[in-house]
Amino acid sequence: MNEAKAKLTQLINQAPKEIQPQKDLWSDIEKQLDKPEFKQTKPEHQKSSQWIRLAVASLVLLTGLVGMNLWQQNAASIATDSPLLATLSEIKQQHQLQVQQLSHQQHLTNWQTSELGLPLEKGIEQLRKAAEQIYQALQQTPNDKELWQLWLWTQHKEIELLQQGQKLPVNPSPQGA
Repeated sequence: MNEAKAKLTQLINQAPKEIQPQKDLWSDIEKQLDKPEFKQTKPEHQKSSQWIRLAVASLVLLTGLVGMNLWQQNAASIATDSPLLATLSEIKQQHQLQVQQLSHQQHLTNWQTSELGLPLEKGIEQLRKAAEQIYQALQQTPNDKELWQLWLWTQHKEIELLQQGQKLPVNPSPQGA
């Protein structure tokens, strides 16, 4: 071990005290000192900075395209719903016209004054309330087929009950009391 230590000490003593560069580096150092600080960045950093900018721009463009696509789909669904809403309104008007015609006939027969007409009147009133609630729900979601069927069924049942009411016996109003 002493031999290795002695050899190491001998090599250290033989080594030069200063190392001279092969060419003068001071002129290159002076040029770097005169440059503004932001230009002293490495080329790799500039490349990665450009990639980050490109990635951010791509993300913004992609988000804009997706948003525009969704907006156009919403506009298209509203446009397709409007004929359904028009049909819904038209069916409601036709139903109201039928009910008015039947109601006019009811006033002629006056079946509501009989005791048999009370449950029928309550049923008709409940159907009308249910139909109105279904109609409001249909205005929000006109593509729901089950709501359409339920709404048309309530209208049909209302017409049926009105027609049944016309077949009830009539209480004549008391004359001359």
